[in-house]
Amino acid sequence: MEVPAIVSEAELEAVQRSLKARNPKMMPPMAVGGPTLLTGICFCACCGGAMTLRTGTSRVGHEYRYYTCSTKARQGAKGCPGITVPTDRLNKAVVDHIEARLLDPERLEALMDQILERRDVWVNQRREHVADLERRTTEAEAKLND
Repeated sequence: MEVPAIVSEAELEAVQRSLKARNPKMMPPMAVGGPTLLTGICFCACCGGAMTLRTGTSRVGHEYRYYTCSTKARQGAKGCPGITVPTDRLNKAVVDHIEARLLDPERLEALMDQILERRDVWVNQRREHVADLERRTTEAEAKLND
């Protein structure tokens, strides 16, 4: 029995890519679900090494959190001249950039147009399907009455 698809092939493929990307076998679980936003996706511009979390505590007990080049952390400035950035500052810069790109009004309008167009196609397909079912019902009733 043929059953209509619930999701499109493109949507299925996108979900599969997303699941594969978050697979713990592909990326360590702490990188996927850890408390540090950019773990595993932020790299040093100088050497390409991963930016890792470094912490420090002030004399009054305030904890400071930084992203720092892992090469620089292991080998010092001779290994890499990379920088250390406060986590809040880099997280905010990344989130602001993504937000500006994702929530751009022109982009959202184009997305909504595509969604509305797909919805219209789906509605038309459903109407045609209902009309076909009604026609078949009428034909079946006519055959039964003959």
